[in-house]
Amino acid sequence: MSIGARLRSERELLKLAQTPFAEAGGTTKQTQHAYESNRTTPKGAYLAKVAALGVDVGYVITGIRAENVAHTPTEMGYLRHCRLLATKNLEDVGLKGLVFLRESNGIKPEDMPEVYQSMQTGEQNDSINEGDKE
Repeated sequence: MSIGARLRSERELLKLAQTPFAEAGGTTKQTQHAYESNRTTPKGAYLAKVAALGVDVGYVITGIRAENVAHTPTEMGYLRHCRLLATKNLEDVGLKGLVFLRESNGIKPEDMPEVYQSMQTGEQNDSINEGDKE
């Protein structure tokens, strides 16, 4: 998968059309189309701006997904709240809240991808990017 295809995939994950996505990145729809069709390579300033939307820029560039990056605005909100809790030494409270949400919605740990299961138990898992193999 190319940089342009990964960029398009990230934009689609955020459920944004090319025009608003391009505007958030400080560019035009035409330039956005050129990025996504691999006619032009995105510049650093643009990538920094779309990263603020929740784009996994490392994934766009390398094809390797980082697990500590939000993929949607909702995830970004959760991540920011979790990081705020961590600054107050309240990480366990946040994790317990997320476990409660999962359990109260009937989602079993075994229904989650393996990497998330290990996060719940604190075990190390080297397969974080196994879903990103091409």
